[in-house]
Amino acid sequence: MNILYVSKVCSQKKFNELFELCIVKPQQQAQKFHYLLVSGFAAHEDIQLTVMSDLPISHVHTKRIWWYGSSEIENKMIFKYLPHLNVPVIGNVVAFFAAFFATAKWCLANRKNIKYIICDVLNLTISVAAKAAGKLFDVKAVAIVTDIPSFMQEYKNEKRRGFTLLFTGVYTLLCSYILRRYDAYVILTEQMNRLVNPRGKPNIVIEGMVDLKMLGQPNLLEKKYREKVVIYAGALYEKYGVKKLIEAFVKVAANDARLWLFGSGELEREIKQYKKKDDRIEFFGVISNRAVIEEEIKAILLVNPRPSSEEFTQYSFPSKNMEYMVSGTPLLTTKLPGMPEEYYDYVYLFEDESVEGMAKTLDRILKLPKEELHAKGLAAKEFVLREKNNLIQAKRIIDMIMGNCTKQKNFC
Repeated sequence: MNILYVSKVCSQKKFNELFELCIVKPQQQAQKFHYLLVSGFAAHEDIQLTVMSDLPISHVHTKRIWWYGSSEIENKMIFKYLPHLNVPVIGNVVAFFAAFFATAKWCLANRKNIKYIICDVLNLTISVAAKAAGKLFDVKAVAIVTDIPSFMQEYKNEKRRGFTLLFTGVYTLLCSYILRRYDAYVILTEQMNRLVNPRGKPNIVIEGMVDLKMLGQPNLLEKKYREKVVIYAGALYEKYGVKKLIEAFVKVAANDARLWLFGSGELEREIKQYKKKDDRIEFFGVISNRAVIEEEIKAILLVNPRPSSEEFTQYSFPSKNMEYMVSGTPLLTTKLPGMPEEYYDYVYLFEDESVEGMAKTLDRILKLPKEELHAKGLAAKEFVLREKNNLIQAKRIIDMIMGNCTKQKNFC
């Protein structure tokens, strides 16, 4: 099978170059999710994978205006980077036509082969172009849906004005309209499937995935920090429960407890004020994902305080939870509606999401023996590596596509 994967994902080498170049760092979680998936596809011998990528940068990240199209091969994956004009609107037009013709060229080159286009639908410009070109050649398009556009933008809209707010609204409406017109879906929760796939087209729920290479990354009790380091790494927004987490931690009595925060967002300035009041709190900003994982392995507890009552939590499964679990350090999380019950035995849960309830839960867990915490984390790591690694999840998607090809000849 030939797969054209349409996204902003880059090779590890290219992404590291961009990360060093950019003043505002490109999003690491999206890169990690899609890189794990494409490397999972490429690991299967019967898959010929081409990644068509629009660089994951804008005028916010760097002042550089133009990148020529290029290509490279990394671990059996062919990366084809579209020419990139770093100018709003005009750059989207350039990306659309570049993606359209690159997809058409790929379809012609593989006209005698079984082939599918897999699109990261949140990257609207290039996914629409690829889908349109594929339709001309009767090539089926599969949507990868990692978030719902309307919910994804919601927490940012309050600070947007004028043209930016209008552009965001148009983007959201177009995404939602086109989202329902794919031939099959890869989604993260059952609730998400009901929303984006009302016609019941072929689909599969994968929640997320972990890097199989983490099997060789030890998590040793003797290498942990002497202090009880609790880590949150991700978007620093009140809507994601981060402020409530900080307020709960302040109420924790243990002098040797530490709360380390990594990431960026609207709460950065407020976090620095909390740090002045409680010197157990540390803020590290944005660092490389590899460096974050190293810190997660040495911590005693990892936390995701995302409120389970928010509607958007039905339609997402935080990739951060998967990263936390595969680190081997135990995860304390809210009981998110999109999280299947099979995860419950491998994580600690906030049963009460008030500040007082979260403080009591933190206090109780931090009093547990380190050996017990360590065993919980290692059990979670073993579970996700066995059931949710990137090779297994990629194979499930392949099986879904080929299974429907067998059942429905018009799907081939």
